[in-house]
Amino acid sequence: MSVETVIEAGAVRFVVERREFGGDRGPAIRVMAAREDTEVQLLRFDCFARDPHYHYDPNGRNCVLHLHPEEDSVAWAIDHIERNLKVMVRLAGYADIADQLDADAVQAALPRLRRALYGA
Repeated sequence: MSVETVIEAGAVRFVVERREFGGDRGPAIRVMAAREDTEVQLLRFDCFARDPHYHYDPNGRNCVLHLHPEEDSVAWAIDHIERNLKVMVRLAGYADIADQLDADAVQAALPRLRRALYGA
């Protein structure tokens, strides 16, 4: 695992890292938040080369959904963070955190998120 980039976005923070798992690898985005004095991972987007996928509540019920390997999974993840983050956080089981999301803070974080993922 390489160095992480942490991007604050109001009630959540995005942690970008390079992950390797089961012989597959690629960038990952963890969506984190504080809840009851504990940091929780709400969502994780594993933009792997062979099996790109994402997780709702990765450290809890861990609902995993797979993406088509030929799709640009990084672009897909950014698009869903930009357009659907509140709904996804709610579906992960964190309605209280979804209600605290600040759309402007998330939008302001997107350029840094893109730079961290694409290196530009």
